[in-house]
Amino acid sequence: MYQSYCKRHSLSYTLVKLDSSTAPKSSKSNLPEIQEAILEISTPGAYEMLKCEAGVHRVQRVPATETQGRTHTSAVSVLVLPSFPEDSGGEELAVDDPNSDYFVSPSDVRTDVMRARGAGGQHVNTTDSAIRLTHIPTSTVVSIQDARSQHKNRQKAWQVLRAKLAQQRREAREEEKAQMRVSVVGVARMGRGDKVRTYNWGQQRVTDHRSGLTLNQLRDVLEGGAGLDEIMESVRGWQRERDVEALIADEEAVEARAAKERKKGK
Repeated sequence: MYQSYCKRHSLSYTLVKLDSSTAPKSSKSNLPEIQEAILEISTPGAYEMLKCEAGVHRVQRVPATETQGRTHTSAVSVLVLPSFPEDSGGEELAVDDPNSDYFVSPSDVRTDVMRARGAGGQHVNTTDSAIRLTHIPTSTVVSIQDARSQHKNRQKAWQVLRAKLAQQRREAREEEKAQMRVSVVGVARMGRGDKVRTYNWGQQRVTDHRSGLTLNQLRDVLEGGAGLDEIMESVRGWQRERDVEALIADEEAVEARAAKERKKGK
């Protein structure tokens, strides 16, 4: 879906990682199961376009192996992380500044070098090129094995790890602000862990649970077509309204604290 979307909008992208496994023996399907996929989009402005896709996407369908016609529900978590150039010495990124979101102390990271797994021919079986980084304080793990070069895999793994940790730090600050709003004026915001969209095969329906928009254009949406554009734009509108509410809530929170301090001073 997102690869097709990028092609239609002429966005430059690279499939950084695609991990799949064979279906379990108990399954009647021979199709591989995708465990994790990372798509890097390098076109400027891509993060602003796609950040509305972050969240839990739910799929409802009747599998071909289902003999009693029961609808099965599955889900996938979509993370949208701001990336940064390979040249990380730029002042804006400040990867060496302990106060920066992108700073990661090497002493907090365990590096494991291993043999690549999966399809890939002789290279997979003969070279220890796969890299796994574990950020010990947060238990965040990133593993990259797509390049033949251990150096390139290590470089990409560090980029992904920094992006993931930076996103976690931003979300922690946002959550702290959200909790303050809830405690003062009762305004909450939908987070990354909430269900944001449902794709229903039986009804050929796509519903976004943030904007409330429903389209009966499932195939078009999954092909990254105009239907996906319409849904994403509706979510951006919803987000703008929430941002305005958050600004108002912040102002009311400040006024409430000031009133409380004045009351204490009397």
